[in-house]
Amino acid sequence: MRTYDNGIYRDMLAEEIAQTQNIPSVPYEQRVVNRIREKYSVDDEIALLRQRVLKSAEFEAYYDFVEKIKEEERDV
Repeated sequence: MRTYDNGIYRDMLAEEIAQTQNIPSVPYEQRVVNRIREKYSVDDEIALLRQRVLKSAEFEAYYDFVEKIKEEERDV
């Protein structure tokens, strides 16, 4: 959504959109966790962290996945 602000049009922030729709905004940290949980359970994460040396390829895929999500959620 776009808004007119101080003489220019700009994209609305997620929080602004949520306010106009009466939807409570979800904090960044919770959005990241919610998306991680779609693929990895807490137990899966603990196992990967504990075995990151033995299962380095799996850990690297997990790490890249989390970093991508964090970057995408920062841009919201």
